[in-house]
Amino acid sequence: MIAAASSAPLAIDHAFAADDKPGEKTGDPKKADAKKVETKTDKTVIVPPSVDELLQGAEVLDTALSPDGSRVAILVERKKGDKTNALIIFYETAGSDESIKPVQLGETVVDQVEWANEERLLIWVRMTKDAKGHPMGLYFYGEFIPIPVRRILAIGADGRDPVVLFNNQKGVMKRQFNLANVVDRMNTDPKRILMQIWDTVTECETLYVVDVYTGEAVHLERGAPSTDGWYTQNGVPVIRYDSNARGTVVSVMARAPGEKEWKLYKKVRRNELKKLSDLEFVAPTPEPGVLLMLSTDEGADMPTIRRFDTRSMSVGDVVSHDDKRPIQGVFVDESYKTLSISVSDDRTNHRFLDPKLAAHYKGINAFFGDECNVSPFDVSADHKRFIFFVSGPRQPGAFWLYDLDRKDLRLLGDKRPWLTQERLAPMKALPVKTRDGQTITAYLTTPVIASDKPRPMVVLPHGGPEVRDTLSFDLFAQALAAQGWLVLQPNFRGSGGYGKAFANAGRKHWGDLMQEDVEDAVAQVVASGAADPDRIAICGVSYGGYAALMGAVRKPDLYKAVVSIAGDADLVESLAFSRSEDGSDSDAYAYWCKTIGDPRADKAMLVAASPSERAAEIKAPVLLIHGTEDTIVTPKQSKIMAKALKAAGKPCEHVEMKGVGHRDWSDDNWKLVLTKSIEHIRKGFA
Repeated sequence: MIAAASSAPLAIDHAFAADDKPGEKTGDPKKADAKKVETKTDKTVIVPPSVDELLQGAEVLDTALSPDGSRVAILVERKKGDKTNALIIFYETAGSDESIKPVQLGETVVDQVEWANEERLLIWVRMTKDAKGHPMGLYFYGEFIPIPVRRILAIGADGRDPVVLFNNQKGVMKRQFNLANVVDRMNTDPKRILMQIWDTVTECETLYVVDVYTGEAVHLERGAPSTDGWYTQNGVPVIRYDSNARGTVVSVMARAPGEKEWKLYKKVRRNELKKLSDLEFVAPTPEPGVLLMLSTDEGADMPTIRRFDTRSMSVGDVVSHDDKRPIQGVFVDESYKTLSISVSDDRTNHRFLDPKLAAHYKGINAFFGDECNVSPFDVSADHKRFIFFVSGPRQPGAFWLYDLDRKDLRLLGDKRPWLTQERLAPMKALPVKTRDGQTITAYLTTPVIASDKPRPMVVLPHGGPEVRDTLSFDLFAQALAAQGWLVLQPNFRGSGGYGKAFANAGRKHWGDLMQEDVEDAVAQVVASGAADPDRIAICGVSYGGYAALMGAVRKPDLYKAVVSIAGDADLVESLAFSRSEDGSDSDAYAYWCKTIGDPRADKAMLVAASPSERAAEIKAPVLLIHGTEDTIVTPKQSKIMAKALKAAGKPCEHVEMKGVGHRDWSDDNWKLVLTKSIEHIRKGFA
């Protein structure tokens, strides 16, 4: 049980007190209630968030607990007009609110904070303009591309003695946009950290050892031209990742401590979420050269954590396995001791190995009503103090400090305090019975706007397709629900997160079984009386964009609007693109042939499952959005679909986002995607 809890972010209130006007402090009820409208009947009407509010940058960006647990650093950013002011709040964990010490960083944009040791704090800083106010960036074929300059500032625990890392490498400082990639905190050497940079001279990723007191950087190792990065253990590189040009095929190289040569362990596919398929190193261990590896054994349904020895390049003893729920990873302390195993279901849970810690974690979950994703974020060396990151469908994210001895839980700060729980739409898990007697899970988000009538509904199939949706904060779902629309997110067969058998059930069934699962979920919600059958739209990104187009082909009378964002439309062309970019003998191409279909043996099926080949069957207006620099789903796919729709005389709008890729969109990109999608769907419902 929690003995004491404080949900008021007093530290932030105190730090900003001097800058705020009366009644306008962060956390002030008058500010928190700004989006509650008093009516003539004295009833409060909750106003859902706008797209701008959903995209507004976080106020509390990061927190860090000092190794001994005595201090917390809270990184805070506040915008006033066109200016952004940042500060660090130092908070003594054993003290009172009087122990709060804010340190102003001035007009700068910050991203992250981390303790290098008990005395030095690292601050990730991002600069978008030079001293004269001109935007940072470079010219590419005559066109200016804005690129922020990223640096790391190291300061003392009292906010003094600042140094910029790499300050002795004048040429590197002048040429490099990004000098902010920390690979290893090097816990056995508290004065230095390991950093990775792109060497513009050799055009290779390179490792440097950097002194956090002086900022001086010393070259350690240079990668191959194809190297993406390293996995290290106490400053020693033991795994290296080399990839093809598109980043879809990765050669995992291993080298034991003391060895000189890198050896190929395995070639694997990297998915669109930048994760390796069926192989992930989740943590080092205290034993030199031994890592914890998450992988799925041949013939097994769920992944297993095993020990991996870089000396023998062999997989050893099982550390953790779950027959029913997929393991996501582990949480380790500064000495690489495993404290918890994370498993995924509708929400993320952590299984602490120490029964005492497990009991505390259970109590914290109970405090949040067993409704949020409560994840350990930082821990002191003695395991007496934790920072937990708490998020959920109606919680964009908050940092909480927990003291085990006192059983005291204190809110350090909400990332977006203006997005209060009552303004965000609730999401619930919905078991769906499919037409062939199986059960899948879907998530239904219901608007906060009250209604006693069936509501319009937007179906939002996820991308991948071998990923999944969960009970979590979803920007797209909240933006759609704020319009008064239900949002349905089915985890159809072929999704990840339910084991190999569930994912394999979708192989070569993009155009039928996977679509049937979506249709069955829609039918169940409509049958319940919650959704208006005459106002249903479908919208998705990547595979979800394909599912939206294919759904409109299969059910032309069901959907009143269709939105495909970076989606496939011609499956034969999709496979040809992978073959051309990845190679006919690559793991990536083999995966897509197994997942989508073989272009020779399954060509008839692939043509029938391609929306561009069946554009004439679509009745609803279609919106296509695609980034011109997408290397995962080529923008050619949306061009093919737009051409097919035009030829068939169907209404279609095709929007290209110039210079934008498949992922890592800016706030401006997201605003365009959300506003365009909402406008298109609203017209369809009208």
